[in-house]
Amino acid sequence: MDQSVKTQNFRLLQTAKRLNEQYHIYAVSRGLSDPAANILYTLMEPDGVITQNDLAIMWCYPKQTVNFTIQGLVKKGYVQLEQLPGGRNRKSVSLTAKGQAYCREVLTPLIEAEERSLLRLSEEERALMVELGEKQCAYFEDEIQKMTKEKEQA
Repeated sequence: MDQSVKTQNFRLLQTAKRLNEQYHIYAVSRGLSDPAANILYTLMEPDGVITQNDLAIMWCYPKQTVNFTIQGLVKKGYVQLEQLPGGRNRKSVSLTAKGQAYCREVLTPLIEAEERSLLRLSEEERALMVELGEKQCAYFEDEIQKMTKEKEQA
């Protein structure tokens, strides 16, 4: 393999790890687990109905992790579950008024910091970063699918 590709891949992995570590540090400083912070973050401005299954897919968490985290957020009064019609166990997940207030206090400063950091890049740099990140992720998913299919067929 081309040494520059190895080096670039390693740098990208390190950067992703550093970014994830910053989110972890922030969550812990606010008394939240990473899954709880990510779930609350998602529920702040939902794009339609969100279920526990949706959250598991969005954040690549096992369903058990999402369920456990949601139950803890329900106990704290931050989240509520509502049965959806047509599904025997499908429930929507949403913030309560207490949860909305908590997110404004705890997560809005995080979102503002994210936005300030992105605004330090030019609009073109931001667009390119998003485009290339999505493209590389799609290519990597394709490579992993090929490898897992080959393994299944062997």
